[in-house]
Amino acid sequence: MNIIFAANNFEETITLPIIPAEFAGVNEPWKNQEFETMKHGTIKLIGTKGLRNLSISSFFPRKEYDFAKDKRNGMEYVQFFKRWRAKRVPIRIIITLNDGSEFINMAVTVDEFTYSLDRAEDIPYALTLSEFVFIKV
Repeated sequence: MNIIFAANNFEETITLPIIPAEFAGVNEPWKNQEFETMKHGTIKLIGTKGLRNLSISSFFPRKEYDFAKDKRNGMEYVQFFKRWRAKRVPIRIIITLNDGSEFINMAVTVDEFTYSLDRAEDIPYALTLSEFVFIKV
């Protein structure tokens, strides 16, 4: 599995160096509504599709590990997310499986980005991402 982020139509890309041990998957909400009626009790109206979202957490290495998929310094990953967030530009997440097929490919916004420094001086992080829909007018 590879997790790739691309910004501004692939102007800049990064591959996450460490794949999360557990990937929670993609949440696909639906905006259904329930109403109480006098005659029929509770009824449900099927709504429209909500924005997909997902969370990823792992660590960015600050030293070389043989098992890392990308060999950048951990702070380069932090700067990537901070830079594109500051520009208020959506980024694209592409998750590919080992056979090369795509699991997900969508534009997202970074809703939350937390990171710290552990005792090994690696950078544990957590990303919360939401789908970004481009509107054509």
